[in-house]
Amino acid sequence: MLLTYMRGWERGRERLPPGYRLDTSDPAIWVLRRPNGTATAYFSAWNATRESVERAARDDDDSRRRRWSKRRKERVE
Repeated sequence: MLLTYMRGWERGRERLPPGYRLDTSDPAIWVLRRPNGTATAYFSAWNATRESVERAARDDDDSRRRRWSKRRKERVE
């Protein structure tokens, strides 16, 4: 936790899509988790930036929404 404090990273202050969370239980590898708990991205605790975590979460969320929308349209047609 000292490293995150030194970088100005306040745990839990990330701007993530609803349900996404950053699992920091391993001090070396942080895991970005989806609302269902599955892992979507891994980050080195030494090199992770808030921006990279937020971007990965947004990209994954956008991708999931596009796939869901596409499946929904296919069912209607």
